[in-house]
Amino acid sequence: MRKTLTLVSLFAFCVLIFSGFVLNTSTATVAPKFKMSKKIDAIVQGKCYGCHSDKGKAEKAKAKLKWDDLASLPAADLKKKMESIGMVVEKGAMPPARMVENNPDMKLTDKETKALQKWAAKFSK
Repeated sequence: MRKTLTLVSLFAFCVLIFSGFVLNTSTATVAPKFKMSKKIDAIVQGKCYGCHSDKGKAEKAKAKLKWDDLASLPAADLKKKMESIGMVVEKGAMPPARMVENNPDMKLTDKETKALQKWAAKFSK
């Protein structure tokens, strides 16, 4: 009797654990793996990376965003950062007006802005 009770308890425990695993994996949202297409990478390298990288001179810019760090962020943090990138690009806040005044070629074109917004939105879902 005791052996049967133990086997039933063990079976019930396994079913409970398995059910919890199936429920968690089926309802959890999985963030897309961070990657940049060649097109996005070219925009970032040409217009963003100079300030938002370890080699950037502006500490404030590096503190807000370093492109090289994005791939290692946990999914929730990556989602927040990508939402922020999308909003900043949408508002036209990056590159800053002062940078564009001194370097007009740094201004994002409408096509680049749309591409960055679309790419950032993939991670915000």
